[in-house]
Parts: sequence; C-alpha cells; structure tokens
Amino acid sequence: MPLFPFFYLNRKSSSNRLAFSLVELLIAVLIFSVVIIAIYSTFSGGISLFRKIINVDISRQKVLLKIERFAREVRQQIPCRSFLFFGSKVRLSFSGLSDFLPSRITYYYDNQANALYRVIEPLSEITTNTGSIDLKVKADSSRVFLKNIKEVNFSYLFLDLKSNDYIWVEEWPFDYLPIAVKIIIREEKEEYVKIVFLPRA
Repeated sequence: MPLFPFFYLNRKSSSNRLAFSLVELLIAVLIFSVVIIAIYSTFSGGISLFRKIINVDISRQKVLLKIERFAREVRQQIPCRSFLFFGSKVRLSFSGLSDFLPSRITYYYDNQANALYRVIEPLSEITTNTGSIDLKVKADSSRVFLKNIKEVNFSYLFLDLKSNDYIWVEEWPFDYLPIAVKIIIREEKEEYVKIVFLPRA
C-alpha cells in the first residue's frame, strides 16, 4: 500500500481524463480549419492587392520615363533651319541627333492604333534636290513609343505682342520656335501633362 493513497488515486483518475473524445477532437479540428482559412484568405487578398499596386506603379513609371525622354529630346534640339520644327495637335517634329547625324525627330499619335509613335529620319533622307525638306513622315520607319493611349495633344506657348499675353495654340504656324511645348497624354484612368520650355526659343 502506498504511503499517500489519496495522491495515488487522484493521479490515476487524472490519467484517465488525458484523452480527447471524438466530439472534442472534431470541434478542435473545425476551429483550427476556420482559423487557417481566415488567415489564408486575408493573406492571399493582401498579396493580390499588392500585385495590382505594383503593376499600376510599374506601368505609370514607364509612361513617366517615356515623357521625360520626350522632354529631354525637345529641350536639347540642335539649332537648324526653322522649318524643321513642325507642330500640330497630334504631331510634333523637331531637329535632333541620331547616331551623331543631324536628323528630324517626329512624335505623332495614331488614334486607330491608340499609340504614340516616334520616327527618326536623317536630314540626308528627307532633303530634296532643291534643298527643301519633305514634310511627310515615313510611317514605315516609325516605332511605337507608347501604346494603349486614348488621346495625345500637343500645344505651343508664345507671346502675343498685340495682347501682351502668353497664349497656348494647338497649331504652330510661325517660323520661329515656341517658348514651350505642352504634351497631354490620356490613358484609361490617368492623365499626364508635361510642359517643356525651350531654351533656344
């Protein structure tokens, strides 16, 4: 007979209660499954939202980088004959360098393809025998600069001496450079506006 029979009896009865019944086990598994499903759905929702944000940011950054490239080229155009600069609502042509050769750089918007194109034409290819420059742009040498664009608008700033006021126009009929060029690019949900001041104007 043990010295402490009461302790021995309590220990024996507690060892019988250590096992779970089938109902308790099923309830525990059910609660555990609900918690795991809740954690997983929250985590997967956060991951999908994060991916959407990253994709939007990357596409927005691509557009902003392209606009900065456009602004740099317009700002750094080389001095040349004034009629190399041509501006309309959907097209802008100006002088530039391509592989260290004087060229005409043209940006134009095609509303059927919903794309902004960039064309580089060396001056030797667009100059006629009489010394004039062909105003037509060769579409076969164009490359897509930005795609999935809903609208592109160019406008040009100049000082009107009659009203002594700065005015934006959508066509550039003058034989000198404008003070600034504004480009507006509209996507499905975004609009980008960039004003480029020309240092040689």
